Amino acid sequence: MDRRVFLGWDQPLLGRVVDWLWERRGEMPGMTVVVPTAQAGRRLREALAEKGPCLAPRVVTPGALLLTEEAAPPSAEVLASVEALEGVSDWSRYSAVFPMPPGQDEERGWALPLANSLMTLERSLQEAGLTLDSAARRLSKSLESDRWSELADLCRLKDAILSEWGMVGRSKALERRVTETVEGRVVMAGVPDLPDAAVRRLDGADFVCLIGAPDGESFDDYGRPVTEAWKERLMDLPENGSVGLTADPRQQAERAVALVASAATPSDQLALGSADDETAEELVRAFGRSGWTIHNPAGGAVSRVRGWLSLWRAWLGRPDVATAIDLLGMPESRALTGGMLMQRVRALSEMRDRWLVVSSADVARVEERDRARQREDEEPMAPLGSETMERLGAVRGAFIRQPFGEAMRRLLERVDPKGEWREVHDWLADMEPVIAKVRRDAAFWLDLLVAGLSEGVKDAPDGRVADVQGWLELLHEPGEHLVVCGMNEGRVPAAPVTDAWLSEGVRELLGLTTDARRAARDSYVLYALMASRQDAGRVDLLLAKSSADGDALLPSRLLLSAKGEELARRVKLLFDEVEPPDAGMKWERDWEWKVPVVEMRPRLSVTALRDYLACPLRFYLKHGVAMYGREPERVEWNARDFGNVVHIVLERWGLDEEAREFSKSEALEEWLHAELVRVVGELHGDSPPLAVRIQAEGARQRLSWFARLQACERADGWQVESVEKKFEREVDGVVLVGKVDRIDRHKDGRRRVVDYKTYNKLKDVEKDHRVGVTASTVLPPHLEGVEAVLGTNAKGKPVRWTNLQVPLYSVEFGPVDAMGYIVIGASEGQVGISLWEDFSDADRDSALACAEWVIGKVKQGVFWPPAERVEYDDFDLLGSGRVLGDMVEEVAR
Repeated sequence: MDRRVFLGWDQPLLGRVVDWLWERRGEMPGMTVVVPTAQAGRRLREALAEKGPCLAPRVVTPGALLLTEEAAPPSAEVLASVEALEGVSDWSRYSAVFPMPPGQDEERGWALPLANSLMTLERSLQEAGLTLDSAARRLSKSLESDRWSELADLCRLKDAILSEWGMVGRSKALERRVTETVEGRVVMAGVPDLPDAAVRRLDGADFVCLIGAPDGESFDDYGRPVTEAWKERLMDLPENGSVGLTADPRQQAERAVALVASAATPSDQLALGSADDETAEELVRAFGRSGWTIHNPAGGAVSRVRGWLSLWRAWLGRPDVATAIDLLGMPESRALTGGMLMQRVRALSEMRDRWLVVSSADVARVEERDRARQREDEEPMAPLGSETMERLGAVRGAFIRQPFGEAMRRLLERVDPKGEWREVHDWLADMEPVIAKVRRDAAFWLDLLVAGLSEGVKDAPDGRVADVQGWLELLHEPGEHLVVCGMNEGRVPAAPVTDAWLSEGVRELLGLTTDARRAARDSYVLYALMASRQDAGRVDLLLAKSSADGDALLPSRLLLSAKGEELARRVKLLFDEVEPPDAGMKWERDWEWKVPVVEMRPRLSVTALRDYLACPLRFYLKHGVAMYGREPERVEWNARDFGNVVHIVLERWGLDEEAREFSKSEALEEWLHAELVRVVGELHGDSPPLAVRIQAEGARQRLSWFARLQACERADGWQVESVEKKFEREVDGVVLVGKVDRIDRHKDGRRRVVDYKTYNKLKDVEKDHRVGVTASTVLPPHLEGVEAVLGTNAKGKPVRWTNLQVPLYSVEFGPVDAMGYIVIGASEGQVGISLWEDFSDADRDSALACAEWVIGKVKQGVFWPPAERVEYDDFDLLGSGRVLGDMVEEVAR
């Protein structure tokens, strides 16, 4: 008896299926209607509801025919497989599968990924209703015989463990299930790829196959396209539409919008689909920019449950500051800390950025060290950070000490008080008998739990007018204007599943889906989609030359199913050169940063003047808005950290009246090295990160070179008079502040002001403060025509001020005979003293006038125009690859 019903393809399949069902609406309550995907089922239910009031049939996907209630929970099967693998003592019995014994020289936990891989293999075989045992029997005469025999033996070990737990694996349960005929009337509604296991359940059942094709087309008794007839079928391209080649997914989506707009297609007549996930997301964005709210049902959403449990699992395994910050990023963690999540994250991030704290011990040490040093105007971050780590640590400790089931229930009472994490509660209930029998640590159980949870589903937005359908769902999409994106090989037909266990030849022997079957299925789907809109409608097919990452893509083989001149024409069309998406486009900013308007404090660091001379906008962002880039993820010192450590050591040396008088380099070197060890210990404890230890060794070497230089200077008559001397001077109502690293006095009465610099190279102090100006010099726009920033050097040549630090120190601590830097460079040759020997009163007055000009501009609120380029740009990220001024709104005065 032929149970096939050919509905034709002169119109979209959904309408034909609904009409067929409606004629039998009295029978629908007893029907089970099988559709290819859940989204297709939703469309069918909506279409039936629009038809009129009726008792709807049960609408399911093919997977519902293969459900079996007696099977063990999936996580229990994985666990049994882990137990079986770890229980193998002689891997030589499985040498055909594993030439190298698994677990050898591998870290703990090796069995779980392997168990998951074997379970994936079993799930693949379930498509044909096979177990590893029955598959091995089918392959007993093939070259794969030994390999599959050993796999089957491993599976038997797993099944034996499940049996001890009173459970049965899904493959074994399904093997029995497929022998049971489906009860009731079954309607296969346009299902072109029914798995063989479902076919076996339909044997002898009351079923009918609704096929979207005219009578006489090649389909088997279960509505599947016959492979040999369809896989290489010649196919015409749409006459009432187009085939468009684009550069990438984004251009593809924009072309789709343009096609819909040019055709003036109403939303209820649009059938929009994509065989490519990247392009589907681009379609949502592109139509959104045009005012259409589009939903991509296949677009994955991050499951909050999976996300939080994954972070909790990470905290159990690595209770450090970075993991705590990640955990605090989820609102569920509020129950573990007593709230204030944002403040706690800020505190810990600040501590990581400033002190490179890694562990709870680091946080506690920083709190203790800084408790006495806390300034009144400084927000105390360390106490909150320490409290946070203590609270999270206490919850972690209690969790680990308790049995896993009990620990999870108590944890859920805190983070899920309303019981909304139903899937987690169900998992615990299903696995409770096994958890009581198997001794595993909490981390293992959490790994198993997280792996067993489903992915999140993205909710449809309010006001959506259309969905982006998947490839198979398009058969059930009724719109007259069909736009299909992603018509590339590997998308249509889908790429063969990469499986280390199942080659294409083995898949064919076992009756699993092969590349040829997929090609035949997709050939039919495309043919039917175009045929259903040939008389009334339009079909536009789009493909890309490359992915979003730039990987080259090929046209789908279905678009090349032609011969002779027609094939040549298509090759020319589908392999044509296309312009990149941004070719010929003029850049225009879509947005600009709005800089906060703040009142500048009447107090400036001397070093800040350098920033204004370089760029007024960057000066304002740094010293007005207090904006700076943080690096909490680093595990080593940055240049600032390195310089600070060296400065701290030298400051303490300068304050030690005995040590600063050392004239022998050996004694001084020993003192500096010991103090460096103390400073690093204060900052990082007894076990600093490896990178910090390496950098500390670099600082140690530099201090050795400094010791030799200092010993020579002491022998030459120079003595340290004072260190860390505060500088404070009022200029036009603004207080300039600073701190001089040291002031030296010679035994003959000369004085000099010097600053320590950890530059990698020995710099000329004068050139570090002003640069030459020639007729071809282009000044930054904010300095054009400003006489106050100009001067002349000792040779009478014009120069421009770029830094005012040392000259202004000479104003405060004068008279001095010399001033400059002690550079502690990256090599012995780059360690030395750079003095501004010929600094004059005219230079001092010029520097002071320049400072007065800068302060005047700051008081007026002049922070524009910005410089196009600066030597060190802390705000490059804000430019988004452009000049900073292009992306920032002019600062209001």
